[in-house]
Amino acid sequence: MDVRMSGPVPDVFKNMISLEHLDLSYNGLEGGIPKYLGNMSSLMYLDLRKNNLIGEFSELTTNLSWPIEKKLQYLDLSYNSISGLISNISRFSFLKELKLGGNKLNGSIQEGYLKFPHLIALDLSSNRITGSVPDLSVYPSLKELLLDQNMFSGNLTESVGVLSKLEVFLIGSNLLEGIITEVHMLNLYRLRVLDLSNNTFLMMQLNPNWVTPFQLEYLDLRNCKLGPYFPLWLKTQRELVYIDISSAGISDIIPSWFGSVSPKLVYLNTSNNQIYGVFPEFSFSKMGYSGSSRLFFRPSETILDLSRNKISGLIAFLCQTTDWVLIDLSDNMLSGQIPDCFSNFEGLMHLNLANNHFTGEIPFLFGDLTSLSLLHLRNNSFSGGLPTSMRNCTNLIVIDLGENRLTGQIPAWMGDSFSELMVLILRSNQFYGSIPSNLCGLANIQLLDLSSNKITGAIPECVHNYTAMTQTMNDEFIVSVVESQFPIMDRWLLVQTKPFESAYFMWKGKEVKYMNHIGLVKVIDFSSNNLAGEIPSDITKLVGLVGLNISNNNLTGFIPRDIGEMKSLNFLDFSRNHLSGGIPTSVSDLNYLGVLDLSYNNLSGRIPQSNHALTFDASSYIENYGLCGKPLNKSCPGDESHGDPSSTVDGDDALKEGESEDEELITEGFYIAMALGFIVGFWGIFGTILLNKACTCVVLKSILNPPLFRRASLLKLFSFFQLSRTESLNRDGHTCTLPLEVLTNGGRDSSFTFGFDSAAAPLALNGIIPAATSPRDAQDNKRLRFFVSSYSQMNRRRHQPNPQYDTVSESALLISISSLFSAKTPNFTRFETLIRSIFTAI
Repeated sequence: MDVRMSGPVPDVFKNMISLEHLDLSYNGLEGGIPKYLGNMSSLMYLDLRKNNLIGEFSELTTNLSWPIEKKLQYLDLSYNSISGLISNISRFSFLKELKLGGNKLNGSIQEGYLKFPHLIALDLSSNRITGSVPDLSVYPSLKELLLDQNMFSGNLTESVGVLSKLEVFLIGSNLLEGIITEVHMLNLYRLRVLDLSNNTFLMMQLNPNWVTPFQLEYLDLRNCKLGPYFPLWLKTQRELVYIDISSAGISDIIPSWFGSVSPKLVYLNTSNNQIYGVFPEFSFSKMGYSGSSRLFFRPSETILDLSRNKISGLIAFLCQTTDWVLIDLSDNMLSGQIPDCFSNFEGLMHLNLANNHFTGEIPFLFGDLTSLSLLHLRNNSFSGGLPTSMRNCTNLIVIDLGENRLTGQIPAWMGDSFSELMVLILRSNQFYGSIPSNLCGLANIQLLDLSSNKITGAIPECVHNYTAMTQTMNDEFIVSVVESQFPIMDRWLLVQTKPFESAYFMWKGKEVKYMNHIGLVKVIDFSSNNLAGEIPSDITKLVGLVGLNISNNNLTGFIPRDIGEMKSLNFLDFSRNHLSGGIPTSVSDLNYLGVLDLSYNNLSGRIPQSNHALTFDASSYIENYGLCGKPLNKSCPGDESHGDPSSTVDGDDALKEGESEDEELITEGFYIAMALGFIVGFWGIFGTILLNKACTCVVLKSILNPPLFRRASLLKLFSFFQLSRTESLNRDGHTCTLPLEVLTNGGRDSSFTFGFDSAAAPLALNGIIPAATSPRDAQDNKRLRFFVSSYSQMNRRRHQPNPQYDTVSESALLISISSLFSAKTPNFTRFETLIRSIFTAI
């Protein structure tokens, strides 16, 4: 039950003039500060943090006038929506704690505005305050100073060094510059927490032999200029619990003393430097901690981030403790196998060993890591299959095993055990077999990458069960998902580890890093496998997909007609398959589509001519000889007489329209002419070839030479020849020697034969379809299209593109047949010359 107050600050406290302590924090209070609070002469403590108070700071504090200003010692207005300059506050001369963090305060701090001689805590963090840091010597009693996440600029005042009672100093995430020296820390004897992080132009130049006057518990120097050498003064810090020196420009060998820098250490981050060498035996805390730094992180969670360095050697140093929550050793030069001590890491939630040189199998002991949520092992040399024990890791959200040497079939139990899985990346391994239908049980999957393996079979029909891909999720939903999956991890840990910040996948042969929440990356990548069959029509129900890549397979059939329903698509790659039919007009509805690749297929018909579809260049459609229209330099049937079409039709619609038009052209004279042309043309030419042995050899040698045969799909055209796996054709004692490479399709296909069938001879031309246009008269072209209703194309693997395997263009083939069969007298020299010239030209 929610018992929080809402609305304006209630008047119920109006007559409580003797009240000394008023805490209204963590409510839903709105508006400003009522004037009656200024009349509460005894009030010493006022806490209004975490509400919805609004207004100018000067107006709010005006309401807190005499007599309260002579009594008030604690004022907390943090995490509201208070704006404006910090002014009209110095009259509260007895203030000891002033907390204004998490508001919208702006402008610079004028000298004298914050003159509080008794002040022990000042929090101005997370505002928009500009200018330089004011003189701090006016706060001799200050213990906590929080100025982080503002826009302070210039050099840090050396007056901070006189604050001998200062324990907590946070000034990270500002625009400070200059040099920090020993003078800035000269008298900070009690300093326990120091945060100078994210001041990219701030440089620390401390004497290597300097002995610090303090013992830090919390140190955050990330994104400062700390290097190039390892900070030797850390050697004296024996109380450190938290160290973050990531992205600090350190290019040095790991010192041997660093392994025992502090026996209380539970958090270490040295990522994104150039640290090299073997990591020493390390001592992490095995007990809880209750120091002042508890306010700033969760000390019971042991975290190690050494990523993006040049650290080498083995990882046995991890065995010194068992309390790991996060281990990130990615992007180093570490090697060896995963040690057995990992079975003791029962609380480990995030393991990242990506981009190293680890070998061996994924150990069976991984099944003991039942708390594991994020597993990154990509780009190593792990081998073998996935251990069945991993089915115990039911909390897994991210699995990235890409770019290893893993083998075997994709386990069916993954779909049953990993119900919370959002990311599964198995690309660039040696997995084989079909995609198990159980994988459709991954209802929460957001990124599924099985590319570059040896997977066969069809795309499962049940892909529509990927429920998370059927909806568009906003940031609030993703946050709720993350929080539900990380119940023991607080906001701080999520911010520090950033487990959902990026994902890798392949696009057009290049690795792409998607910088965003993983929950917003909805991608399916099945490319570069041996998948066959048709694209499931229900895949169009995945309307939340951002990317779909099924290129470099053996898929057949049509592009789903309703693909336009997938309106979230940003990139779509169906290239290098055997897809046929037309491009659905609904492609024009994909308004967010940035990359489209349908090249190297058997598509036909007009390319959709919508404004968005025309933003893609010709490379998106090349090597589809039946396609026409912009952006290809190839007109469509009827364009010559009717001009450019004002509307678009897909391949199926174009075929229906073409058939109705063709019927109007059919007359009795046409049928008679067709019959006479067939008798004279077909039997005049090929009858001579069959009866004349010399002509037979000449024609076969000229047409069936390897380069020509690989480029032309003339199997049905010459189906009356009996040609099998032999090096010669012997007819009536006459031997015509043919290259063996011809008979075996260049060594790629030894199974084909030419078979003679006299009954099928009149239908030989039905194996050639002129689906493309001809520069000849449009009416004659349509008559020929009606007669030659289909054509055969040699089966070729499109994921190994090579010009010599490309199929003859349909328009050139149409011209050749029209010219050849219109000849009154067969001329075999002309036949050979014509065919050669056609294939030379294309």
